[in-house]
Amino acid sequence: MNRIIAIALFAGATLMTASCATAQSSVIVVNVPFDFTVKNTVLPAGSYTFGFDLLIPEMLIVRDRAKNVKATDLGLLGSLDPGKPGSLIFHRYGGQYFLSEVRLGSASDGIYLPARKLEEQARNLSQKEDLASIAVH
Repeated sequence: MNRIIAIALFAGATLMTASCATAQSSVIVVNVPFDFTVKNTVLPAGSYTFGFDLLIPEMLIVRDRAKNVKATDLGLLGSLDPGKPGSLIFHRYGGQYFLSEVRLGSASDGIYLPARKLEEQARNLSQKEDLASIAVH
């Protein structure tokens, strides 16, 4: 019985290590030169990490450890539109930026964030919508 438990624990540890390695490769660091909104959180310009929750792959986690700022949003895996891989896509209304997509290694490897209430309000007030893109290095 102890042998079965030991094998199960070893197999679980091996799978968790593989999952952690995969998740760490999906973390990107980007310098965002403007204030932007993720869900209902306005984040100041700065250097951020963009990654995913290990247990909920659709959960984007945006973090700036220097300023102790964090935002999360639940999105849809993949991308709506074939574009540049390794980039962040923002919707811009006037001077407000809203994170829309995080594209990793390919256009289909990333997450799309649907518009939330704050973005809908900005869209209704603005007469012009632009897209802004930041390439990941």
